[in-house]
Amino acid sequence: MGTGGIVGSGGNQATGGTAGNGGTIGTGGTVGSGGTVGTGGTVGTGGAVVSGGTVRTGGTVGSGGTLGSGGTIASGGSVTSGGVFGSGGTVGTGGMVGSGGTVGTGGQSSAFCKAGTSYPTPELTGTPKLLYKPSGSSSGTYEGPVWVAGSSALLFSDMTFTTPVDPSQILKLTPPSAVAAYLQDSGTNGMAIDGAGVVFACSHKVQGIVKLDLGTGTLSTVVDNYGGKKFNSPNDLTLRSDGTIYFTDPDFQLGNRTSETGKKGVYRASSAGQVTLVDNSFTQPNGIALSPDESVLYVADYNGNVVRTFSVAADGSTSNRKDFATVSSPDGFAVDCAGNLYVASGSAGAIQVLSPSGAKLGSVSVAASLSNMAFGGSDGKTLYITAGKALYSLDMNLPGYPY
Repeated sequence: MGTGGIVGSGGNQATGGTAGNGGTIGTGGTVGSGGTVGTGGTVGTGGAVVSGGTVRTGGTVGSGGTLGSGGTIASGGSVTSGGVFGSGGTVGTGGMVGSGGTVGTGGQSSAFCKAGTSYPTPELTGTPKLLYKPSGSSSGTYEGPVWVAGSSALLFSDMTFTTPVDPSQILKLTPPSAVAAYLQDSGTNGMAIDGAGVVFACSHKVQGIVKLDLGTGTLSTVVDNYGGKKFNSPNDLTLRSDGTIYFTDPDFQLGNRTSETGKKGVYRASSAGQVTLVDNSFTQPNGIALSPDESVLYVADYNGNVVRTFSVAADGSTSNRKDFATVSSPDGFAVDCAGNLYVASGSAGAIQVLSPSGAKLGSVSVAASLSNMAFGGSDGKTLYITAGKALYSLDMNLPGYPY
């Protein structure tokens, strides 16, 4: 995910970029309960449980709680009134993180990826469409797009390279192209959403993993240390269906703070909030993702120009690290329903698409400082792409996962 050093260095923030206040977006809206698990492993309406109890297809999120149009970002770069997701909406079973830092059982899911379905090879001949780019010069990068199906909206982080600890906010896209402020001073980078519709994010501000309450627009810390030592600047994360969080911790946004861990690590946080070190030999760990069956963990080494894999056991532990593919400056990932891995090559400004075996299927040129991607839209077939301070979309012939 976006690095303090890939889109300019130090940079100055364009003037006129203040954010307005007010504006609550949409009220009400209850997210579907996700169903109960009966004997034989079937989850109520919306998803089935395959071997090992992993929810693959995921429950469908209720239709309530949609976002209003909010406001738009003015041509001068100022953000008009944004607001928060509808208040009063409750989230069904799983996925909630309590104040004590416990993670529920939401996990990775996509309502569009169906178990037993045969998906086509991705067509990579389309041209990305520019959805939004603020006018004027502006240092920094957009990062961490995540599709919120229950609200038919895309959230993404907006980082600005202006101070030792880069400030960021969360913006919201209401398709096709209306962008508004959602949460100012969030300090977020990569984001992900679990099967219950709960959004988690990496925060270089608190140096940890946070949970976003969509009803109130507030953040709470899930984990922020390893053995009592604060993380550097968590960058990207992926969620397992049992509530386990895997995340990367480079030092891109560490700024003038001293590294307490003394390592650039890849970590695993259990559903109970227990943190385990996966690996600390990456030069700068960045993008991270799970395969659809959750047996493989992909991790990018941005400075090492390589994507590596780990085998994931039933208990969430990892082993058998291997080099998977050589990619120039690999940043964020996306995964389609066929299990193909989409890698943002920051220096090349292109998406490299790799099959589960590591074979290169093709590439799509986007723009300089390409950072991340996520599948979304009404049918899950829109690939949303962040590159520098710009947001793009690409129509695909198959759906994928929402972060």
